[in-house]
Amino acid sequence: MSQAARRSFALSFYTLVSRILGVFRDHFMAVSFGTGTVASAFSVAYRLPNMFRNLLAEGTLSQSFMPLYSDAEKEGVIAARKMSGAVLSFLFVILLSFVVIVFTFSPFALPILVGGTPEYSGLVVELTYILFFLIVTASLSSIYMAISNVKNRFFVPSLSPIILNLSYLTVFLGIFPFVDWELLTKVRVLCFAIVGGGIIQLAVQAWYVSKNGEGPIFSFNYKHPAISKIFKLMLPAAVGGGFYQLGLLVDIFLANYVQNTNPGLGAVVSLDYAQRLVQLPTGIIGVALATTTLPALLSSLKQNKHSEVPKEMLGVLGFAGFLTAPAALGIGILAGPILDSIYYGGRWDHLATETTILPLIFYSLAVPFYSMNKVLISTYYAFQDTKTPLRVQAFTFVLNLTLNFSLIFFLKHSAIALSSAVSTVVTWTLLSNNLKKHDVSFPWEGFLSKIAKLVLPLLAMAAFLFFYKEIVHLRALGFLSEKGLSYANSSRISLCAAVVPGMVIFFLMSLILGLEEIRLIAGKLFRKK
Repeated sequence: MSQAARRSFALSFYTLVSRILGVFRDHFMAVSFGTGTVASAFSVAYRLPNMFRNLLAEGTLSQSFMPLYSDAEKEGVIAARKMSGAVLSFLFVILLSFVVIVFTFSPFALPILVGGTPEYSGLVVELTYILFFLIVTASLSSIYMAISNVKNRFFVPSLSPIILNLSYLTVFLGIFPFVDWELLTKVRVLCFAIVGGGIIQLAVQAWYVSKNGEGPIFSFNYKHPAISKIFKLMLPAAVGGGFYQLGLLVDIFLANYVQNTNPGLGAVVSLDYAQRLVQLPTGIIGVALATTTLPALLSSLKQNKHSEVPKEMLGVLGFAGFLTAPAALGIGILAGPILDSIYYGGRWDHLATETTILPLIFYSLAVPFYSMNKVLISTYYAFQDTKTPLRVQAFTFVLNLTLNFSLIFFLKHSAIALSSAVSTVVTWTLLSNNLKKHDVSFPWEGFLSKIAKLVLPLLAMAAFLFFYKEIVHLRALGFLSEKGLSYANSSRISLCAAVVPGMVIFFLMSLILGLEEIRLIAGKLFRKK
């Protein structure tokens, strides 16, 4: 098992804590705001900075920065600190300018994007004004996190999403139960709390880097060679990521179109919550693997060990497949019970669940590929190649648009989820086949061998979950309701009764078949202290 895969196991645990908090956050969001106008406005307003955060904070910015910071370290600690300080200073000015531009054009552009009533579009603009500052805190935090990641220190960087989720929960548990505010007041207070969480995120990451003696030496030295290099590396990747973000904007437009033409459907929020559930396994596994893969690949390339790259890739891709394939299968089969268990109650009703089931099933199809794409893109960045992902993302952007406009009149908002899943699978295919341009072959033989070994455990788990859902689940709900339990709590107990044995079946079959990944997990869990 590769070092990157071993490190990612620990990082996945930290990310798991964040994602569990995220599930609680989403539960309180659903029961507090439901799928109505206020919830839709928040969803759109939060998506806008989140799109750019994904582009910068979790993508091209940090991954373009890491190879250059690693090179600067060869000249000494002071040179690396000056380099990071120059980048941060320049980035701060660029980000503030970007925020000003967004603030200037939002009142004109957003009503066109979201449509609907003037009250709805006005609320989207107002919440965007509050939330868009997150792009500043998230992007600056990503540089500090990248500095720590280069040093293979992952714990404190993994706290960032935990801090943001705690800012939500502080409001939901510490304020809302004690006040009788209308929904508009509640959503405004929540937005300000989220921005406060972003500021705390930045403060914690900056403190940790400084504590380790790697604090940036700030200067407005815009002629520092690292600035031109990082933005030269970022430009193709940003344009490629821009295709993806533009695709998300089209998704927002189409979801609002479906919602405006089908009142009461809640298309915007349904897609948002379906995506959030899919991000649970992809965030825990995909982001963790991508974060730990890049430093490992950089280390191999520094030592001119190109032959080690396929081995590192096979380790992390095999680990990604081992964990995400059963997650995808479970989400697809148990979509309805999962939605009821997490979201049902308050303003979230059975109609909201029914509206979300099909998008969740479609998104789940691509869960393994979402995670593996993050690893593959990290591999290209290790070679300082951002142009190949750009070309791939440009092609899949066109494909996604074509599928969206072809299917939306038949599948409504579910077409957006299906188009995204198909485009993700095509992206994976193209990225894996283009590695040969760097004299690195995708480890097809080893990868397919790992996938083949997963077939029996997956079939056994799927058979049990399907049987439980079709035969046992409704009976369990009826039995538990007779005992006086609420529908939401009955759904949670029944879901656990399906998921726990399903996991045991999968892992036990994997252990019997001697899969390398289960041996790694067992070694981590049961190693001697």
